[in-house]
Amino acid sequence: MRSFSRFVDLAKDWGFLIRRDGWKVALPKVGQEIVQLPYRRLRFYLLSRQLDIPLPDLQPGIELMIRPFVFSDLAAVHEIDRPSESRSCAERLAHGQYGLAAVHAGKVVGVAWGASRTNSNMEKVISNLEPGDILCNDAYTAPEFRGKGIQTALTLARFRRFRDLGYRRAICYIEIQNSPSLAVWQRKFGAQIAGEIDFLRVGLWYRVRYVQNPDSRKSHEQHAAAEEQTSRNVIAKHKAT
Repeated sequence: MRSFSRFVDLAKDWGFLIRRDGWKVALPKVGQEIVQLPYRRLRFYLLSRQLDIPLPDLQPGIELMIRPFVFSDLAAVHEIDRPSESRSCAERLAHGQYGLAAVHAGKVVGVAWGASRTNSNMEKVISNLEPGDILCNDAYTAPEFRGKGIQTALTLARFRRFRDLGYRRAICYIEIQNSPSLAVWQRKFGAQIAGEIDFLRVGLWYRVRYVQNPDSRKSHEQHAAAEEQTSRNVIAKHKAT
């Protein structure tokens, strides 16, 4: 029953791609996803970025307003992305995740999400977060607006919002072949590779293997220790006065 429901969802997604992009553009993508139905293997970089480090002042290439994602935005997502992504946004909203929408000329052209707790039904790659971590777990830009700095603007807005909420580190997993997203996190925001994730799915069964970067772990621990020492110094100074 679960596999049939999954196939129905995929068929709806494929129909959307064909209507939006046309047969010639959509068919290779649909064919690739059909081939991957019984077996799929993905590799991700796990990236981390300390939020107390100053953030760059980057501007998008078009006029943009970034605001919280609200329930009425689900209809806009349904217009620009697959039906399954609209349902995913609805689930994230229902679970209290932090969503942002990028709006240009009154139209939602991009979305991005963050979560302080993982949900196994939505996050099959990341299972646990350390205290003070926020997971930047999903992002999308309408095809006709890509290359205009929208995800850079959304990432910056997420970092600022999560920093103001008291989170110390933002983490994200990005496919190794996804050069544009890696460039945003690494080149524009100086994120470090904390490790690699190997995801394997056969039918409905899947497994996840995580290899941590020891240098990143050491750097994170040193940063946390420095933060703790700074806090102690402030408390000691306050008591002395």
